[in-house]
Amino acid sequence: MSENNLSRASISIRYAIPGLLAVLIIIALGLTGWFSYQNGVASVEILAKRLNLEVTSRIEERIVSFVEPPKLFHQINLAVLESTNTGLDQYELIRELFWNEVYISDSVPYLYYGTEEGYFLGIDTKYKGDQPAYKILNSDTTPNRVTYSVTAGGQPKEVLESKEYDPRVRDWYQAAVTADDFTWSPIYPFSALKELGISPVMPVKDSQGKLLGVLGVDLTLGELSNFLRSLEISPNGEAFIIERDGNMVATSTDQPPYTLINDEQSRLNVKDSDTQLVRDTADYLLAQYENFSNINKSEQITFEKNGEKYYAQVNPLNANGLDWLVIVVVPESDFMTQVTENLHNTTVLGIAALILSTILGYLLAGWIIRPVFTITGVAANIEEQKWELDPLTKVSNRTDELGQLARVFQKMAQELRAREQALRQQVKELSIQIDQAKREQQVKEIVENDFFIDLQKRAADIRKRSNRKNDGK
Repeated sequence: MSENNLSRASISIRYAIPGLLAVLIIIALGLTGWFSYQNGVASVEILAKRLNLEVTSRIEERIVSFVEPPKLFHQINLAVLESTNTGLDQYELIRELFWNEVYISDSVPYLYYGTEEGYFLGIDTKYKGDQPAYKILNSDTTPNRVTYSVTAGGQPKEVLESKEYDPRVRDWYQAAVTADDFTWSPIYPFSALKELGISPVMPVKDSQGKLLGVLGVDLTLGELSNFLRSLEISPNGEAFIIERDGNMVATSTDQPPYTLINDEQSRLNVKDSDTQLVRDTADYLLAQYENFSNINKSEQITFEKNGEKYYAQVNPLNANGLDWLVIVVVPESDFMTQVTENLHNTTVLGIAALILSTILGYLLAGWIIRPVFTITGVAANIEEQKWELDPLTKVSNRTDELGQLARVFQKMAQELRAREQALRQQVKELSIQIDQAKREQQVKEIVENDFFIDLQKRAADIRKRSNRKNDGK
């Protein structure tokens, strides 16, 4: 490789040191950011799945608390009715019993009893919203069911409503007759509230097993939806409950689990939800299981839609005869905000560290190579025959490697100067000797010249002649 190529390939220490520091920081920053991001993604997945498990667990606990008390009250009332042979003709006793029970638990807001004769008695704590009411249909009111306002003690006061009613044709009554045991009615619109609900019911029989009537409790699904909306899932996460046919039971979205057609409520299928996340989750489950009925165990699933990752928890719920699916789904982006923010902060701090290290590296390089510049300057002066070694004194006083280098260079320079001076003297002496030898050679050449020899002979002859003349006188 030529000297020019070596010159082009070299890099100044002033730039090499800060450049090296910058490269190391960039590598460290890149590796730190990459590992931080990967760990963040893994943590997000764990966190999302734990959150889904926690939320579904809370929903299941709520549903259990929602459905278990009605069964307990039915068992108590059934025991009372069977042990005392109380019939609906003794409606005052039943009214007092129901009145005392509905205020024991919020899970039993409306307790009633319908008979095979078509009679009915009920205590409703949320008539037309939050007004307590007493409802009775007996031989005196048939075929109408009369609704009364009540006193603080549950005594009927004013008639609020009276309209024709037959409990035996209602969904809740037919469900109990068909099951012949404690069961749940299909979800249906309540007659008074015009709201979708479900009724846990239990048949009442005499000692011979003959059906006397049906005990029922009305539970509105709006309560479940309100509970789901109260859950802290994630900024864009959703929770919803569906039946095996895909019809909505409750949802955390603002959309109710039903549609209105001509002022009549109709069940809403999960695939018709206004919420894209709910529809996407349902579509994925159907694509994986073909039918919601095929989901028989708790599942944690991860799926992607339009480049977005989602985590979902699906739990089958079988509580006292209910067969629902509880589904909680959260987008990964809800948890990636912190990861992205941490990555952004890491990048900003890294860039700041990069700039600072480059500046410090440049200053450090200048501090390191300043003595080197002094040494190279003295060397350049020596090359120009300028023996100014005083600048090396300060550097040679250092105790580090640069000081040692300066001392060695100073000694070498002094020895070189002494050698050069000695060489100059030798050259001078040699020049004198050469000049003398040249002169001697020139004299010899002159003396040994034929002309000079002939001239010497002539001079000798002339001297001889002169001597003879002088002798002749």
